[in-house]
Amino acid sequence: MSEERPERAPWVRARAPELALGALVLAILSLGLNVYLLWRLRGAQDVALQAAVRVADRLAAQDATLRYRIRLPAGTPLRLDIPIDERLTVNLNTTLPINTDVRVPLRGPFGTYNVTVPIHTVLPIHTVMPLHVTDTFRLRTQTKDELVVPLEVRVRDLPLDALRESLRK
Repeated sequence: MSEERPERAPWVRARAPELALGALVLAILSLGLNVYLLWRLRGAQDVALQAAVRVADRLAAQDATLRYRIRLPAGTPLRLDIPIDERLTVNLNTTLPINTDVRVPLRGPFGTYNVTVPIHTVLPIHTVMPLHVTDTFRLRTQTKDELVVPLEVRVRDLPLDALRESLRK
């Protein structure tokens, strides 16, 4: 069983080479227009990059602060591991009262005798104790109410040099 192709209209057969040439010209024009647009967009990207670098420089020079408020809705799960690494000094100025009796065995020619020695004194303690605390505080909970966390970051604390380098690549 052979399938027959429908006959093309006579005007299509007569104009097929012209239609193919027109489609080729249209494709080449479209490709050229796309290359031109990409070239123009690359120029706009360079302008935007320079503007971003200037803005970062000015913000750093002005000691600006970025402020943002983070809203956490009620029921938001919180899973935080908070590392603690603190060095503290504790000034200890106190007295330690001692009021006790101590039994001391004494050996003599007639045997061993237990002698009770009363000790009644006050020991003054004046020292500075260094204390190094390292631990990780694990917090696992969820918010009961909506929580608003204010966030402030000084621009000079941001790694702007790394940002500039990443923008230039």
